Amino acid sequence: MNYRVTTALTTLILATAVIAGCGNNPDDNTVSQPAPTIDTTTQVLDPFVDDTADGQQKETVTRIIDLGNQRKAPENTIIAALIASRAEGSWRVHHSGSGGRNLFGWSQMWDNRPALDDGAVTDAIENFYAGADSPENAAKKDDPVDYAVSIQLSDRLGGRVYFEDRTAYDANLPDFRTEDTVRNTYTEALPYARAAFDQFS
Repeated sequence: MNYRVTTALTTLILATAVIAGCGNNPDDNTVSQPAPTIDTTTQVLDPFVDDTADGQQKETVTRIIDLGNQRKAPENTIIAALIASRAEGSWRVHHSGSGGRNLFGWSQMWDNRPALDDGAVTDAIENFYAGADSPENAAKKDDPVDYAVSIQLSDRLGGRVYFEDRTAYDANLPDFRTEDTVRNTYTEALPYARAAFDQFS
């Protein structure tokens, strides 16, 4: 009797071990994979990627920011000035057409001084900031692109009118023929203006 009980128990234990062993196939084990690496690095825009060795772009940006700070201009006003001067001339004074164009794209015919005259450059910036202070333009200061476009299109200093100036004295300005094309060009300049402001502020 004891022999039969012992044999039965032994058989039961062996059967249980075999069944348990069937569920432990090492080939069935799933090896946990490491989580994928996500590159969260933000690409930094170089606002002076097209600058030349003379450093005129950086000098222009520095002057625009410094003059804005002297006037205690809000951040969006300074960025609007950077947008307009970037879009109109890549932060450079250009010598072409009727005596060249200043930082904000206006024909130099409106100023008797040479285009690169230090006082002429400063006055061009100050004139933009003066336009920014007008109530009709300041109402749009929350959007720096709208703000910059409004300031430029409302300029009546010395009788100059934006679209007349850009079509009458230089036929090769397709980006500045209508308000829509101006706005599109200024919108493209926005990230460069912000990057330049962040770099020098």
